[in-house]
Amino acid sequence: MAVQIIEATIHHLEKAAQTRGAGSVTVNPRSTLLPLDAVLQRLCESLILMYAKSANSNGTLGVDPSAHRFPVHLREYVDGRTPFMIFTHEAVKQISRQMEDSFLSSGGYALFLRYSTELHDLMLVAMLKLKPGAGIDAGTLSLTETLNIDLTHLNEAARINLTRWRDNQQPYLTFIKGGTRQAEVSEYFRQALACTSFTDSKHHTEAVLRAANDFVDRRIDLSVEDRREEKAAMRSRLFDCLESNREEVPLATIAAAVNPAEPDAFLEHIRNRPEGDSYNLDERFKPNRPTYVALKRLHGKIGTVSLSFDVADVRAERVRYDERTDSIILQSPPDQLKKSILDHASTTDQRS
Repeated sequence: MAVQIIEATIHHLEKAAQTRGAGSVTVNPRSTLLPLDAVLQRLCESLILMYAKSANSNGTLGVDPSAHRFPVHLREYVDGRTPFMIFTHEAVKQISRQMEDSFLSSGGYALFLRYSTELHDLMLVAMLKLKPGAGIDAGTLSLTETLNIDLTHLNEAARINLTRWRDNQQPYLTFIKGGTRQAEVSEYFRQALACTSFTDSKHHTEAVLRAANDFVDRRIDLSVEDRREEKAAMRSRLFDCLESNREEVPLATIAAAVNPAEPDAFLEHIRNRPEGDSYNLDERFKPNRPTYVALKRLHGKIGTVSLSFDVADVRAERVRYDERTDSIILQSPPDQLKKSILDHASTTDQRS
């Protein structure tokens, strides 16, 4: 994925862990944009890859302008009424205010990155941490202590797809929300950016069905016929999985149903998608039964004729489609139904 950095900057927020209250956070803002050099390019590309693996929630930005100030400042910036640096200064103030109320938060470096891919305009906000390390002085060949950006523990980050946001295509926001303990620690960050979870059950269920079909279609280890058989078996397993978890289902459970031999392969398929072509799935969601029931039962209407039958009837060829005549054929109908149809058919139909 080609990444074009548009502009970026970083601000430092100092705060000791297990402190809170006014004055517990000190903001050291940067006054200028970061130079668009090779160092920034490498950092951003690594950050974007790590974010793609870590983001596990979808949503929208809050819409109350009095309570949700980050979306207001973002709109002013995107509309060209506020420069990037002023927007980031206002945003980091929101982060610092929420951080002051968070006893467990511990500061860091707030990176604001606007970049584009082939089709999408994006804004990524992430809290970066430093980790101690070791380096080598090229002149003396002695070891030196260093501080490096730690991308392996990316817990506070959110990305707005500005293209989708402008067009009001939901969900346009992704963010990281870890387990219960980590979610509590990083809640201040999501509140500062007014991240609101997107819980549309129908959207998530449709996306899972699409992802599962795409996954099987892309399996190069299967022949065309084996792929067809595997897709039918997968749909049956997936129906049973969703039916057994009607209140809430984790993606890991779905992955085990889609690909029992290697569940992680399905999770990788979901997460490693190019921006704009992602499935936008949360780590867990409530399945929409009217949507996933199509894995087992098919419905349709031709004029006034309503059809409803199980996929098992298609597999057993009790119901089949004739491409030559563009007809749906029902095999071995019961005698009473045959008699009723013949009683109402025209004489011409009976002769033919």
